[in-house]
Amino acid sequence: MRLRDVKDSSFVRLLLGHPLYWACQALVWGCVLMTNIIHVLTDPLSAPLANPYSLVFFACLAGSTHLYRIFIHLAGWKKLKWRELLPRVLIAAIVIAAVQAVAIAMIVPPEMFSPAHRPQIQLSLGWHILLITCGNFIFIMAWSVAYFGYHLHEDYQQIQMNQLRLQAALREAEHRALSAQINPHFLFNSLNTLRSLILENPEKARDSVTELACLFRSSLQTSRHNLITLREEMETVRSYLSLEKARFESRLIISDDVPEETLNAKLPPFLLQTLIENAIKYGVGKRRCAEISYRASLGADGLTLEVTNPGKIEEPLISATGIGLSNSRLRLELLFGSRAFLHLKSVPEGVVSAEALIPQMEVSL
Repeated sequence: MRLRDVKDSSFVRLLLGHPLYWACQALVWGCVLMTNIIHVLTDPLSAPLANPYSLVFFACLAGSTHLYRIFIHLAGWKKLKWRELLPRVLIAAIVIAAVQAVAIAMIVPPEMFSPAHRPQIQLSLGWHILLITCGNFIFIMAWSVAYFGYHLHEDYQQIQMNQLRLQAALREAEHRALSAQINPHFLFNSLNTLRSLILENPEKARDSVTELACLFRSSLQTSRHNLITLREEMETVRSYLSLEKARFESRLIISDDVPEETLNAKLPPFLLQTLIENAIKYGVGKRRCAEISYRASLGADGLTLEVTNPGKIEEPLISATGIGLSNSRLRLELLFGSRAFLHLKSVPEGVVSAEALIPQMEVSL
């Protein structure tokens, strides 16, 4: 019963049509009728069609095009390709024009179509019907082009919208997959740090477990978001650096410059932590002492992060940390496109600098 009600309601909507459709019908056929009336009033030599029979003529056109529209929907012509559609439209236009011509010929006297300056010319019924058929055919074809052109444009816009939604969904899924990859990668390295501390300094290991618990909490809180504030990211960074300081002790020197005005800026979770992790891994190494510095600044282009460490850039990074940097680049690209970047470069005096720009505007997801 419900299915029948749905079908009945769909047919009623099809029969009645959308208000925009009726507005277009009234506008088009009204303009055609007014054009004909103005032409007759300004040209005394034209055929005297501007009388009550004109209303019959244009009512037939408007009514037949509405029935034609219903047939198009029921026959599924809107789903056809243009090569399949074109011959059907031509045949339908000829048939509709001929039926209209017969109906009009039975109602409108032939003399109404005779030129006013040559009233003696009387057309036979056959010629009368043929002339009306040709005129109506032009009207029906013009209506068909306008109708199918509108729906073609509408379908094209819908396809474009669906493609944009699909691209956004794919970008969102890829970004979430990359974010999910960052967290286990980071936690794996942290557990390695804890493992080394358990034998060397059990008390520090206990403190580090507390810091790791904070990192777990931060990971759970931030993994649900594409962007977090730098203030939230700094909580993760401080917990991570506490773990690394416990591991390297005096070998690791940390300096930072994060102004208060930058703390509300937005960035992807674990971005700064990944840059610092990479700097520690390649900056400390076998060195007796290494200084890792990180700074943040806010400019017209967005938030700039810079992390430096001693060393030089060698072969392409293929370790886990290298994957972390590639992951961060991909996340920035997915979120901001070409407006964001993450560069790794060598600067004088044996220092490697990682610099990231994060635009402070709506992301593209």
